[in-house]
Amino acid sequence: MPNNRFQEKLYFFVFHKWKYLIAIFRSKFYKKSNNEKVDKVVYVAREKDKDWIFGAKVRRLSRYSALNAKPYYHNKLRNLPEADGYYYIYQNYFCRCIRSTPNILNKKNVVMFTHPSWSKKYSKTHVVWCLNKADYVICLNSAIKTYLIEIGVRPEILKVMHIATSSSFFYTHNRGQGGVGFCSNFGPRKNPDLIFDLVKNMPNRSFYLIGRNWQDYNQFNELSKLSNFTYYDNVPYESYPDLYEKIDVFVSPSLLEGGPVPVLEAMMSNCVPVASKTGFCPDIITHGENGFLFDTTANYKEVVALIEKAFLIKADVRETVLPYTWESCSKKIDDLFLN
Repeated sequence: MPNNRFQEKLYFFVFHKWKYLIAIFRSKFYKKSNNEKVDKVVYVAREKDKDWIFGAKVRRLSRYSALNAKPYYHNKLRNLPEADGYYYIYQNYFCRCIRSTPNILNKKNVVMFTHPSWSKKYSKTHVVWCLNKADYVICLNSAIKTYLIEIGVRPEILKVMHIATSSSFFYTHNRGQGGVGFCSNFGPRKNPDLIFDLVKNMPNRSFYLIGRNWQDYNQFNELSKLSNFTYYDNVPYESYPDLYEKIDVFVSPSLLEGGPVPVLEAMMSNCVPVASKTGFCPDIITHGENGFLFDTTANYKEVVALIEKAFLIKADVRETVLPYTWESCSKKIDDLFLN
């Protein structure tokens, strides 16, 4: 393991770090802004994020900001508009923008760290080095904060903030239709086999999956032929509230998450969550009261039992998550830019 760590550091230095050193050198030729007088703020995402969750986040957070804030989309994360501060919806975006727009190092930078997602291009060493150049890093849950400290991010720049959703966009509904829902992009960490097992072994329940790219799942053909399964493929985000109205119990089976935001959206819609113990789920779900939690290693039989128990919960789930609104979250981000 130490040898692998050394190789990672060497790879970062040889193939990436020199590019950042050039960016840092170039930043010295730009005027440094007065961070105490932040007014104009840009929320950064990619063009391809516009119709997905990242795009929705930057639009809503910038909309409710009391500062002069607006979203900016660019697939290559270049040509950032001049501003006093920048908010990055994903940690790798900040790394890329340091190189494409060195001037940001003279401004106020707030980065959202969603979840660990290391690759050869964005290794742990690489991303940690970049994060330490930020003014603040938002952690979506307390476990992420602890993890980032352990791998070398400066503790003083870390802020825990459960990201938000809209209490007006996602409206409450009276449970009783009996639907079970999922919402996610396809990927191994979304635990697709558990989703398949739940649908297959609960034939008397109707299941709805909202997401993208599930045709890449190796058992999707079999899953899609099950009579109790409906897939909403790449539907507009604006349709989510009406889809949640079909759902009484929302299941989040992920193996690793920063949020996941769909849990918050579903709870704001008064769906009862049954979620794996990852991300902020243990922070916002009180087991047996406003939902249920299960270990990431749980088998489908354990989760089936919790789903059936969830149908018996009478609590107003929406009431338990009303503090987590875009307005509240945006105000906290404003405070980071102003402090």
